[in-house]
Amino acid sequence: MMTRSTRSLNHSLTLGLIAVTATLAAGNVWAGDTWLCSVTSAVAVDEDGTVGPPDLGDKERPTFFRLDPTKKQLTLLAPESRRGEVTKLETVHQSEGVSVFSGLENNRGVTVIITPEGRLTLSIIADGVVWSVFGHALPEAEAEAK
Repeated sequence: MMTRSTRSLNHSLTLGLIAVTATLAAGNVWAGDTWLCSVTSAVAVDEDGTVGPPDLGDKERPTFFRLDPTKKQLTLLAPESRRGEVTKLETVHQSEGVSVFSGLENNRGVTVIITPEGRLTLSIIADGVVWSVFGHALPEAEAEAK
């Protein structure tokens, strides 16, 4: 005998499968859309209006990273001292050719936006400070094909 909660769960699972199927049919598949990204500039703005370079403590500024939507992670590639550091992403979204990735790292919000032309904007938001990072992104498959 099916209870009301079992029917509700089955209905929810069915709707979820329909949504996944529709997404795959629409071509919004993320597999293979890994991005190689470079950082060209970065600026921090503190709550008191101070503008300057981000305070990274004793760490070097990241210069290259990989965004992997399938694994939902951002992995630093350079400089060597930071290679392999990973930020987990919670959401991956694509709309009208713009890719948006977001997550949380050490109580800071991280959002990356990549345009169809390969322009990259990364924001890191913490208590009292916003970092804005700019650069370029290239689909990894495109880089390997060259």
